Amino acid sequence: MLVQTSSVISSALVSMTIGYAIGLPVSKYFESNIRMRLLIAPVIGLGIFGAAGVSVFHLLPLTATNLILIVVALSAVALWLSKGAIEPLLRSPTSPGLFWLVVAFLLCLLPTFAIIPQHYGESAGVGHPIWDHVKIAIVNEIAQNGLPPANPFYSQAEIPYTLIYYYVWHFIAACSSVVTGASGWEADIALTGLTALFSTFVVAWLAVARSSSANAAWWVLPLLLAGSLKSIVRFASGKWIDTWMAHEHGLQTWIIQAAWVPQHLFSGALSLIIVLAYLRILYCDAGRNLVLAVFMGAMLASAYGSSMWAGGFSLLLILPVVGVLAVPHVLRAHRLLEVAISLSVAVTIAVLCAGVLVYEQSFLIHARKAVAFWVFPTFLGGNWFYDVPGFWAVLLLLEFGIVFLSFFIWSVSIVSDETTGRPDIDRAIIVAVIAPLFCTQFLHSVIMYNDLGWRVLIPSLLLMTGMTAALFSTHFGERTLVGGLTTMTAVIFLTPSILAGAQCVYAANFQFRVEGPETEEGIAFKASPDMWKAVRQVTPSAEAVANNPLDLASVTRWPGNIAWAVLSRRRNCGTPLGLLRAYAAQLTPEQASGVYQFFVDAFEGNATEDRLRVMKEKYLCKTLVVTSRDGLWGKPVLDNNSVYKLVSEEKGKWRIYR
Repeated sequence: MLVQTSSVISSALVSMTIGYAIGLPVSKYFESNIRMRLLIAPVIGLGIFGAAGVSVFHLLPLTATNLILIVVALSAVALWLSKGAIEPLLRSPTSPGLFWLVVAFLLCLLPTFAIIPQHYGESAGVGHPIWDHVKIAIVNEIAQNGLPPANPFYSQAEIPYTLIYYYVWHFIAACSSVVTGASGWEADIALTGLTALFSTFVVAWLAVARSSSANAAWWVLPLLLAGSLKSIVRFASGKWIDTWMAHEHGLQTWIIQAAWVPQHLFSGALSLIIVLAYLRILYCDAGRNLVLAVFMGAMLASAYGSSMWAGGFSLLLILPVVGVLAVPHVLRAHRLLEVAISLSVAVTIAVLCAGVLVYEQSFLIHARKAVAFWVFPTFLGGNWFYDVPGFWAVLLLLEFGIVFLSFFIWSVSIVSDETTGRPDIDRAIIVAVIAPLFCTQFLHSVIMYNDLGWRVLIPSLLLMTGMTAALFSTHFGERTLVGGLTTMTAVIFLTPSILAGAQCVYAANFQFRVEGPETEEGIAFKASPDMWKAVRQVTPSAEAVANNPLDLASVTRWPGNIAWAVLSRRRNCGTPLGLLRAYAAQLTPEQASGVYQFFVDAFEGNATEDRLRVMKEKYLCKTLVVTSRDGLWGKPVLDNNSVYKLVSEEKGKWRIYR
């Protein structure tokens, strides 16, 4: 079998246990209602554990025993530091019920379906989001070889092998793999689903807390299903929209982000908790802020360590502005020294926990350019004079329609409403929405894709969704100006937005199951676990294998060796070009293309003994895997060379050389 349901469930239970064991005591700082605390506790707990665990397991072996001891210790520390009465940031008078939890759980199964193998006849396939889950190789690397993780996507003699990537989320998945014995793919599926669920919990908590209405949680669920209105406009008008809009990769709603990039979504949800912890330190003279600062520092490190964009750049933009807005209050309350000490503690803990990650990633800053300025292209022609207002008036309205427009209505309504009670929180929410959107408009990442532009706005997206739900729960159907605008927005935009989201869900989760096709490569993919089991029997976990970078290329939307990434549990010395450019930080784009072409040529059948020696000695490919689909299959050089010898095979299907 490609994956086992029992392993997915056990992995999910382990991650959930870690989150609640550490996070539930700390949630007292944010909420007084125990049912509402259950919504935010797992994100808090996993955030603290992620940063602390990465730091600890750079020093200790990553074993099940050590993991259990560290979780118990962190839980005990959290209990000790949170004992006694604590004045919370919020006191919610109501909470969503059990039936809401069941529906939310079912909704959050959808992102996991996108990365679970799908079957059609004798063939197996995967949804498009699996391409961003090739980082399952990172989960397996950490689970088997500990920290710091070696680069599972590329190896070369006499070159540092440490992975240059933000991997805290993948470390959390690896921990569940270590405890349960699940594969990296199974642990990834489990944590993807939990991340979707926990982000839903955080949004629902904030929506209910700010509206004092449990109905806000119900509004959250359809809003999370919303998709880009571009597809609806195209359906209604043909290609008209493409005649005047720039052909830039679109921004992405929750239902897409949850399936494709759970690590960024986790970081975005954690960022909301961090902003609220920051507000408590700035505005609440309730004591225990030094302790909260310790937790905040750990969560800061975890947010950055899971996503340089959603938890790094976004908070770098949000927190200073929120801090400046709080200066008059801090001065009036004569709390400048107290706040300065608390924030110094938070920064110190963040640096201690994230320092090793920053050090590992600093190589990228010296080797390659990561970020550049631009104006996000909205219209054809590239005229920034039109693109600047067009980003806000056209692009965001099309991409985030209902939540973007409703957030604007909510912002106007709370500015004019003096009874909201927490203007400090509302101002911070507005800042936390607008600042990342400005970042998307004027900055983009250039390592490979514009990951910065797509991911830095995740906190904005979550907050817009939460405040839209709060708005709908309190003003939908009211006979007021705000109520009329709210009702009209919901009636016009909600149905087409959900239809657009449903289209994305069908394409990722169900299309292959329904439409196929049954292919030779799909059949081979379904049978590939046996081959990779044989590879593991002869290849130690700290060694790399070479197999065709384009093996099973038609299984995924972009051609690449997905079977290695999700099934092998071994490093690869020459992966597809996209992975080399993204994860081999020491290579220039030209060098990455050269390495990729070297392996492609070899597996097309152009290998010589000298090339095989380069493969083994320069690129450290200790094991060579050749299938009957490769041009190298049956070439005389494999039977008569001094570099690799046949050690295992299945007649007519695959051969393994060492």
